[in-house]
Amino acid sequence: MAVPTAAIPTAAIPTAAVRSKNVRTRVLGSLALSLLLVGCAGKAPSGYGLMGSQSTAAQAQEQLAAAEQANQPDTVQTYLDLINQMQQAGQWYASLAHADAFEKQHGARPESTLLRADALRNTGQLEAAQRDYQSLLETSSKGRALRGLGLLYASQGQYGEAIAQLEQARQLNPIDASLLSDIAYAQMLDGNLPAARVPALQAAQLAPGNARVQLNLALYWLANGQQDDAQRLLQRLSQPQAKGAAPLIDQQSTQMLRSQLDQVLQAAQERSANPASSPQAKTSTVVLFEVPGAQAIAPEPDDAVTTNPVTAAAQPNTFEN
Repeated sequence: MAVPTAAIPTAAIPTAAVRSKNVRTRVLGSLALSLLLVGCAGKAPSGYGLMGSQSTAAQAQEQLAAAEQANQPDTVQTYLDLINQMQQAGQWYASLAHADAFEKQHGARPESTLLRADALRNTGQLEAAQRDYQSLLETSSKGRALRGLGLLYASQGQYGEAIAQLEQARQLNPIDASLLSDIAYAQMLDGNLPAARVPALQAAQLAPGNARVQLNLALYWLANGQQDDAQRLLQRLSQPQAKGAAPLIDQQSTQMLRSQLDQVLQAAQERSANPASSPQAKTSTVVLFEVPGAQAIAPEPDDAVTTNPVTAAAQPNTFEN
């Protein structure tokens, strides 16, 4: 007589996919906790964004080794995530080395090529970065590649070409606040304040907690003569947004803002003096959607750009990386 066997609940046996997901979650969670502890032990953040600890790359490598020792099947995505973590922490040279190592081990794919292109751009290897971005224009990473090309051209002062690339990227992702802010900033550096208005306001409303985005809006208002609006915004950003939270900006941020204002006012003055000199002077920015409730801003007189004296200083980069 056959002895009936008890049914084994399938839920009690984790599948390989579930085990992979759980291990990956633990690995990334551990890395995030490490970064948090390092940040808590350091000085308070200043300027436009947080800079990561110098040990971030080493921590990422340790986490990857831990994942491999745990027999994690999906080390590919984990490795890509860790390279991205390095870049978020400003570890561009380390991330470039790991991007090369990744492709040697797993082969090139759009995600790794994009990470390498960003690393190349942020380490000054512009020609190689441009080749990588252009190789992605027929892939699923086209939007981010176009944005990378825009930032690359902007870093060389080619603002007309930068705006063209960024606008193409916006057509693929019209609600990316960082991208919209980049467009606004590029338009300001090109001296085209009216074209900067809508993307600056869109970005600010889409990302109210992003200091870089909000400061670009303050920059636009200052350059456009809207001193009261700018001062109210800066005052709000200088206050903690929640109990126990640090302000979004500090004194260094406002000093950077003054130096950027100097360059924007100079660009606007040059455009007013010779509108035909700019490739963007006779074109209009494509607006994919309007910000509800945004107030119309009348253009300032040609001599308005000379009414805001500022201290000249080195130009920091307020494009998102």
